[in-house]
Amino acid sequence: MTSLIAFLSQLNLHQRILLGVFVLLKITLILMLPLTGDEAYFITWGQNLAWGYYDHPPAVGWLLYLMGQVADNLTWYRSFAFVSSIVIAYLLYKMIRLNSEVAENTAKWVAFAFFVSPISLMFVVTANDTVLVFFAVLGVYYFAKAIHNQAWLDVFLAGLFLGLAFLSKYFAAFMLIGLLAYSLWYWKKLNLKQVLLMIGIVLLAVAENLYFNATHCWNNILFNFFSRTQASQFNIQNVLSYVWMIGLLLSPLGLWYLFKNRGQAAISAQGYLSAKTIVLFASLPLLAILFLVSLTNAVGLHWPLISVSLLYVLYMALNEQQLKRLFVFNGYFSIVGALVILIALSMVSQLISPSQKHHVAVYTQPEKVCEYLPKDKPFFTLGYSSQAALAYHCKNDNVHVFASVSKFGREDDKLIDFKAVNGQTLSILITHEKDVTKVQPYFESLHVKPIKITDETTYFLIEGKGFNYDLYRQQILLKVNEKYYTTPDWFPNFFGKCEFKQKYDLD
Repeated sequence: MTSLIAFLSQLNLHQRILLGVFVLLKITLILMLPLTGDEAYFITWGQNLAWGYYDHPPAVGWLLYLMGQVADNLTWYRSFAFVSSIVIAYLLYKMIRLNSEVAENTAKWVAFAFFVSPISLMFVVTANDTVLVFFAVLGVYYFAKAIHNQAWLDVFLAGLFLGLAFLSKYFAAFMLIGLLAYSLWYWKKLNLKQVLLMIGIVLLAVAENLYFNATHCWNNILFNFFSRTQASQFNIQNVLSYVWMIGLLLSPLGLWYLFKNRGQAAISAQGYLSAKTIVLFASLPLLAILFLVSLTNAVGLHWPLISVSLLYVLYMALNEQQLKRLFVFNGYFSIVGALVILIALSMVSQLISPSQKHHVAVYTQPEKVCEYLPKDKPFFTLGYSSQAALAYHCKNDNVHVFASVSKFGREDDKLIDFKAVNGQTLSILITHEKDVTKVQPYFESLHVKPIKITDETTYFLIEGKGFNYDLYRQQILLKVNEKYYTTPDWFPNFFGKCEFKQKYDLD
């Protein structure tokens, strides 16, 4: 702490103002950004603790469960993202300092350049990608530390955090493959017993996930490797967007300086103990895989976050003057980005397309929506995003999804039994009057009540009497079963257990 204070005291007025403005804007985003559908979805995971969830491995749900024991508050949940960016910056500093010949100031400037970067700016919501990068960087740091010091505690922590990274999102698997390749390449120089212990701990996490999948319809596998890869085709714009995105996340100025310094003998550029070597092994496999993905699909901005965060270690090759300029460049880049987001939030009704405008009030004015909805009774929406957001804002854990055949957000399939509500009256919120036709066939009669949220926005609360489960099963559940709960014939069937199929007699 004393060292950090001493370093901060070295910053000139311009640099201090830049750092302060960045922190202020980041906190403003945390406070002002409406609850997103995905964010709310993960919060519902934390309220239903389980060994796994439909879309992804369970670590984000576990984390939010623990945080929820302290407070059920959005700012509190998002504080993890804010703290994570600080921890990751500190771990980058510590990783660089494992190479003792690197100047301490160099390591600190790299950490601060990361902290004010666009990557760090993205850490304002606590989602599975936030948890993934947090555990991944922790794991790589302790892996590097274990290689340096060969201390058994570091070995255990490396295995633990790398395993938790895998249990955050499958993208971590490519990082793990890279670290395994590093271990095989340099096996003569490593303590093999310690490497085997790290592998063993990670395999426990893999085993937990495989057991969950084998006993839960192979949900994660089907979603991530089958449902999400349909309708793929080559598009050069996706490739160019991916390359452009990596350049922006890594900072164009930083990449230019690395290119400019390419002929110089960079400090700690050689050797298996170099943080640079370990980071390249950990980062490049995922970037290569995502490049291949970009040939046929658009790559999400958050997908390469592990790699671009770790690759900031490469900037230890820059001189102090270059790092100071990188800090200033990143700071202004992020400040402009934050201001654009805040301006967009204030003009959301003007910026959003007319076809989507009717959805906005669920996220920007949820209190008004909740006033008209059942307080202690179950109700339904037509999508997981609005379902999760309203469950949080209305403080109602009994909100479910009706008539959805989307591949996204199907965790609610575990929480609702449509067979059990056969013949009952169901309340359904729709955000557009035309959606009445989606609901009408499954009831004997409907009562449609308009809900005026704003002068421009009217929602509709439907009371559907006499729910027809048999028709719903035929037209919705059979389709969902075929698309998302039926494995290819060659898939292993160790346990023969799928709750969704059993619940609706679909075996």
